[in-house]
Amino acid sequence: MISANAFESSDESDFLDVVDDSAPSTCGAGSVWRLLIVDDEPDVHRATTFALNGLSIFGRSLEFLHAYSAEQAIAILREERNIAIVLLDVVMEREDAGLALVKVIRRDLNLTDIRIILRTGQPGYAPEIETIHAFDINDYKTKSELTRAKLYATITSALRTYEQIRALDDLAFYDHLSRLPNRNRFIKVIDERLASEASGDTVVAILDIDDFSEFNDSLGHQQGDRLLQAVAQRLTASLGSSTVVARIGSNAFGLMGPSGSLDPIALLDLFHSPFQVQDDSMLVTATIGLVRLTDTNEAGRGAIKDANIALKRAKKNRRGSFVVYTKDMGIEIRERVRLLQGLRSAVDTNRLFVVYQPQVMLGSGQVVGIEALLRWRNDDGRFVPPERFIPLAEASGLIIALGDWVLRMACHELVRIHALGLPALRVSVNVSQLQFRNPDFVEKLVKAIADTGVDASCLELEITESVAMEDPDFMLERFAAIKTIGVTIAIDDFGTGYSSLSHLRQLPIDRLKIDRAFVNELSSDILGGPIAAMVIELGRNLNMMVIAEGVETEKQAAILREMGCHEGQGFFYSEPLAPPELKDWLLAHRAGA
Repeated sequence: MISANAFESSDESDFLDVVDDSAPSTCGAGSVWRLLIVDDEPDVHRATTFALNGLSIFGRSLEFLHAYSAEQAIAILREERNIAIVLLDVVMEREDAGLALVKVIRRDLNLTDIRIILRTGQPGYAPEIETIHAFDINDYKTKSELTRAKLYATITSALRTYEQIRALDDLAFYDHLSRLPNRNRFIKVIDERLASEASGDTVVAILDIDDFSEFNDSLGHQQGDRLLQAVAQRLTASLGSSTVVARIGSNAFGLMGPSGSLDPIALLDLFHSPFQVQDDSMLVTATIGLVRLTDTNEAGRGAIKDANIALKRAKKNRRGSFVVYTKDMGIEIRERVRLLQGLRSAVDTNRLFVVYQPQVMLGSGQVVGIEALLRWRNDDGRFVPPERFIPLAEASGLIIALGDWVLRMACHELVRIHALGLPALRVSVNVSQLQFRNPDFVEKLVKAIADTGVDASCLELEITESVAMEDPDFMLERFAAIKTIGVTIAIDDFGTGYSSLSHLRQLPIDRLKIDRAFVNELSSDILGGPIAAMVIELGRNLNMMVIAEGVETEKQAAILREMGCHEGQGFFYSEPLAPPELKDWLLAHRAGA
């Protein structure tokens, strides 16, 4: 037990008059510092409050909370907020009660900013060095050494540290522009809601302002910032205190609240009226992805990820709309991730390979070329369809490296074929949009031709119609560079896009390739026949060769011949072949001819 007189040291009482009292404050005026005294001795409580009563530290008075056991302290800490300091006795109802309470405060209650000053009336029971090392405390004092002046100095130092931590927390957890919680804080709030088991009706949403970069580019970043502030103000004013509003990205806001407050149609309605930003009236739209916390098995980061999946789906469908996340979406995304990981592994373990499908003249049956096709065989021997992994390779950027590799493999194979005495054959190689628009593409093409020794005039690049029709000036420049090398160009999947005939006529294209969908319909009375006929007629009028892919029956080949199509490829002639089988097939058809 310790008496109040123990804090009255005449040697140090004047010290209180010279302690620096000018630290900055992040709290509002009139607020107080809250101190929790935890000790099983009532006299300690009285002595502490007596010593500190009436003092002002950094312009704020002190408010005292009292607990006489660890259990009482835990109850207070669960209910009360903004407690700055805990003055904690080591030995209370148990010898280790104080030290055990430290663990509860830090680990269970997750109160990391509170400053803990450990006090003991039994020096040597818990050695100071070992205790500070083993427990997350901020100071360790014996009760006998805490004179009034030293207690004041200890409290002042702890409050200064507490204030600095709170200021750092403000930087770490709040967005300075909108004054809203940031992504880190939003994640923490979601985690807290999940931990409270009160998440049954809670929805998490990501609201993304559409085309925000265009506003920044046209009006300037300062005006863009003001727009963000206006959106933040409207969201917080409209959604009320039951909904958490955070800024979690450059133009993305995170929302969390009951489903009734986060009705997506009502949220989109908030953007029907313009935002007044200084002298400008800005009308913007937003796209939203939502997830119910009951529909995600993830913590805060996972909930945001699921909402973002829904947001991307909404943007893909139509901007200014919304999509609610479902578990099927999660399964689909996980499957895509698994497939992408498998694709990366397949690249590293050489499970990707190139096969070649012959191309023939429809009139004579003469072999005129081969198309290089990328294939993927899993460890279990099963093939992954190209329509599954090629789009994934494009989306991930892997297609550039894969495309370069396929180009070189095809050039090497053509050199080997020419060595068989078939010098007139060409090889066609598909080029993706990313690969074709890569600044180094032409340079890589020239190097591949030089390194392999292939005849450039026997190399043909296949570009899809959609790629060929975009950015006319760039395409004319790139096509001209390719033609200068001597390489020919084919437009793949022709008829599936929206070609401008005037643009098509300007491009130096050698061959049009009819999409297999129209070839498959040749034997029916629906639109496939007329479209195939139009493509053939267009190609002939523009002095281009026309080749049909996906020819599977003799009837289809006959109809294409009658229409005037020049070439064809498909299972009617040959399936795609690995190099050894291709060699045998080509030699057999040369012999047969």
